[in-house]
Amino acid sequence: MTRSEPITLLAGQGELVGTSVVKAARPELSLLEFEVRPGGGVSPHFHKLHSDSFYVLEGELEFHVGDEVLAGGPGTYVLAPPGVVHFFRNVSDAPARALNLHTPGGFVEYRRELLELHAQGIEPEESFFEGHDVYDVD
Repeated sequence: MTRSEPITLLAGQGELVGTSVVKAARPELSLLEFEVRPGGGVSPHFHKLHSDSFYVLEGELEFHVGDEVLAGGPGTYVLAPPGVVHFFRNVSDAPARALNLHTPGGFVEYRRELLELHAQGIEPEESFFEGHDVYDVD
């Protein structure tokens, strides 16, 4: 796909990468649709070079962004700018669905490479994550 090629997808369309559906993987942005089952979520982390944002489609997610905590249902939008620690989790009894936008892009490639390493039984070293601008908070 060239940089000037438009992307048009109907509901349910996109490339399946793990449990996420890739809607766009371009240098300027990565857009994924994903489901978070009850009890699921991600660990606290931050990105030095890109923004990470979320738009809730269904259900409810609890977002932690910097010092702020927000329980967000459909229509909620949350943006974590570069350097801001963030994470989310599903504390409800029902699945939630959301869009995840990374700007600039590159996050889809990170997810593809991480899945491939896990398929090979390899647990990546910290340098892998830092090379993809993902920094866990201990």
